[in-house]
Amino acid sequence: MMKMNKMKKLASSLCFVLLLGVLLNDASQILSAKESTERYSEFWENPGEYDVWFLGTSHMYNAIHPMELWDKYGIRSYNLGASSSCMPQTYWTLMCALEYSKPKVIVLDAYKVHLDKKYQNQQLIHLGMDSIPFSGVKIKGICDLFDNWNERFEHICGFSVYHNRWEGLAERDFNWQRSSMKGASLNNNIEDKSKYQIIDKAVKMDDMDVVGLVYFKKILEECKEREINVVLTAIPFCSNRKQQRAMNVIPEIAKKYDVPYLNMIYEDMMDYDIDFADDNHANLFGAKKITLYIGDYLTGHYNLMDYRDSGEISKQWNKDYERYLNEKLERMRGSTELRLYVQWLLDERYTCYLYRKEEPEGLLAKEFAQLDNITLISEEEAGARLGDEIKGDYAFFVENENGQVVDTAVFQNGQRQS
Repeated sequence: MMKMNKMKKLASSLCFVLLLGVLLNDASQILSAKESTERYSEFWENPGEYDVWFLGTSHMYNAIHPMELWDKYGIRSYNLGASSSCMPQTYWTLMCALEYSKPKVIVLDAYKVHLDKKYQNQQLIHLGMDSIPFSGVKIKGICDLFDNWNERFEHICGFSVYHNRWEGLAERDFNWQRSSMKGASLNNNIEDKSKYQIIDKAVKMDDMDVVGLVYFKKILEECKEREINVVLTAIPFCSNRKQQRAMNVIPEIAKKYDVPYLNMIYEDMMDYDIDFADDNHANLFGAKKITLYIGDYLTGHYNLMDYRDSGEISKQWNKDYERYLNEKLERMRGSTELRLYVQWLLDERYTCYLYRKEEPEGLLAKEFAQLDNITLISEEEAGARLGDEIKGDYAFFVENENGQVVDTAVFQNGQRQS
C-alpha cells in the first residue's frame, strides 16, 4: 500500500510538472516579443517548402526579398537573416532548420566572419531564435552560445525574461500577424554614401584565427557533408577597412570548399548616392538590384524549379504575393516624407502622374532618375485630378496596372499634406 501511495504521489508530481510546463509555455508565447514570431514562424511551420534559405545578418534581410524572387523567377525561398547574428548564431539557426528539412541552396553572407565572439547582443538573439521550435539541437546551441546558466535559462524558458510584460500587453500580443515578406524587411530610408571608399581586393586580413571563421567553416563543412549547394556572398555595405580586409580572405576559403563567392562590393552594381539606408543596409533601390542579381545567379547556376505554374503551390504563393503588395502599398500611403515616398514608386505595376513646380535637385533628383514610370502633368491637370487647387510643390497620382488610382499625395517642403 505504501509503495502504491508513493507511485500515486510521483504520478501526481509528474502531472503537475507537465501541466506547469504547458501553462508556462502558453504564457511565454503570449508574453514574448512578437517580432521573432511574426518574421520567422512561417518558415518554422514548414521548412521543407523552401528551396533556398538565406542566412546572415540584417544586411541579408534588408537586401534580398523572397517575394520578389517569387514574382520574377518562381523561386520559393525564405530569408533567415537575423539582426547582429554572429556566425555561431547563424550556424545554430541552420542546424535547427536542418532537423526538419534540407534546401537545394543555402546563400550565406560572409559579414561578421572576422569577429572573435559568439554573440554581440543577447536581446537580439531573442529576436532571431525565439521562434525556433524547442528541441535538443536548440538547447545544445544555446548552451554553446552562452557560458552561464542564467543566460542559457533565459533562452530556454522565455517566461523567465518576458514574465514582467503583463502590463504592457497589447492587441498585437493576442492577434499577431505573420509578416508578408518571408523574413525580409523593406527599408526605405536614404543616405548619401558617395564618399565611401573601397579598398583593393588584394588587401587582406593577416590574422583570421577567430571564432567567426571557425563557425563559418563549420557551416560549409555541414553543407558539404549533406550535399547542400552553398553560395557565399558579400552583401554591399559601407564597411570599414577591417571588415573589407576580412571579406577579401573569403575567396581562398571558397576555393578550398569549392563554393562560389559573390563579392558584390566589387561588382560596381550599387549607386552609393542613393542605394543605402545607412552605413550597413540597402534601401529599396539597393535591395532591388541585389535581389535581381541573386535571382539571376541562382536560376543560371542551379536547377531550381519555377513554381509559378504549379497549381496549388502557385495559388498559395500568389496569394502571399498579393498580401506582400498590399503591405507595400500601405507603407506607401503612410509615407510622410517626399524623399522616402519616392522609393515606393519603384514598382513596374505602377504608373505615376506627377506635377512638380520645379526640377528636383540633389539626392531627390537622383531618386527620380531611377524611375521610368513617371509621366509629368500640368498644374491644371493635377488640379482637375485632385478636384482642388494644388497646395504643394509635388503632386503624385499613382495608378495600378488596371488604371485604378491607388494613392494620391501632395508634398509641400518635403512633407506630405493631410
